[in-house]
Amino acid sequence: MELWLYILLTMIDINKLFIGLLEDLEESSPNLRKSLKVISPLEFCINIKGHKNIYIKIDDKDSEISFGKNNPQFEIRGSLIELLNSLVSKKLNKNLIFGNSELAIVFVNIILKSNIDIIYLIDKYFGNTSAVFAYSVLKLFKSSDNDSDIEYENIRKRLREISIKLDRLEAIKGI
Repeated sequence: MELWLYILLTMIDINKLFIGLLEDLEESSPNLRKSLKVISPLEFCINIKGHKNIYIKIDDKDSEISFGKNNPQFEIRGSLIELLNSLVSKKLNKNLIFGNSELAIVFVNIILKSNIDIIYLIDKYFGNTSAVFAYSVLKLFKSSDNDSDIEYENIRKRLREISIKLDRLEAIKGI
């Protein structure tokens, strides 16, 4: 298994992919870029049970991701279900954080409150079918008791319809 991981990492420049993803996250949420600049440089570890540790460094000029040990300021440790549940519910489970908990709480709150358009990113990286599936799953988790949530969903629905119409026009013109 380790050999396959080594071969995969040598074929793909994972840092380039990570920097591209980070730029896309910042693009999908304008507040995220400003907030990350305030707390950077930032080094942390994501420890998903049953998987290899992921070490992430976020700095304005020198961001990187690796599977080799670095000097993390904090660690986010839990099962995949626990981590996804925190992201979807946008509620921080403090039992998942080890190390500099103050910095970790600030970082996690920045991520959770940044209003990253997950559906946009899934559509960009995995296509329309995956985005529709993710949208359906997120809709199950979300409660729309709040009027602002309903207004936000209506705006996103209109933008999605415009995007579909643009895709159709591009397909017709052969762009």
